[in-house]
Amino acid sequence: MLMTLLCGCVTLTVEPRAIVSGPGGGARVMSLTCADAERALQTPGNGGAADAMDRRPFRLVSWNIHKQGDAGWDRDLAAFAAGSDVMLLQEAVLQAPLRNVLDPSGLRWVLASSFMSESEEFGVLTATRIPPIATCTQRATEPLIRIPKSSIISWLRIAGARDTLAIVNVHAINFELAVTAYRAQIEALADALASHRGPIIFGGDFNTWNDARDRVVHEAAARLGLIEADLRVDRRALFFGRHLDHVFIRGLELAEIEAMPVSSSDHNPILVTLRVP
Repeated sequence: MLMTLLCGCVTLTVEPRAIVSGPGGGARVMSLTCADAERALQTPGNGGAADAMDRRPFRLVSWNIHKQGDAGWDRDLAAFAAGSDVMLLQEAVLQAPLRNVLDPSGLRWVLASSFMSESEEFGVLTATRIPPIATCTQRATEPLIRIPKSSIISWLRIAGARDTLAIVNVHAINFELAVTAYRAQIEALADALASHRGPIIFGGDFNTWNDARDRVVHEAAARLGLIEADLRVDRRALFFGRHLDHVFIRGLELAEIEAMPVSSSDHNPILVTLRVP
């Protein structure tokens, strides 16, 4: 009955769709495939220094915002947006209150829509101060409830370098006792990064609530040469006694990392300061 009710109010598009912010607070709906992103990355760009990451430390926040359903989420998100260069949000709902935080922040954002409900887009959202030179989205369907989860990969130019910085924002499949679909989702993201030679950030809500899921993620991380950004004092939220939220990195220097306890979501955001060496 629950699945019938859920599916009855959810609209799925045939192709994954992305909503991309534009100048003046506008936004447009696009299809952002990883094949198109690969072609864009092979095309020489004309961006200047203002459109590239430099060697100064930058701040990243990864946070599942629980569909903006808890009091104070907008206050906390506005504070994170003001002090961050990259935000990876999961369970984002593209409503006016969220736009009211994002649009004045100066961050450029892309939402990978998982599904629509009552004309509102639900998914993961990546926001960056530096506009990406390429972006692609992926979508994986939950085996039991048949409602998708989405991911975004964004590539940012690095000043004075041929390599780019790849940033992955994932909300992983949750409702599956085995790990077949879960593994396929994580490996599809790793496949999209297989030829990437530059630094990588791989973060989000991985739903690693058992050992098998944790192994899948760490196998993909090892394949890409990623290490997890470990917290000395770990205040990430626990589910079934395990952490679901992670940030993995490659080719970057870790300056600081913390998980900040909040009452504005059922997940505590991870705040990371990184630097391109």
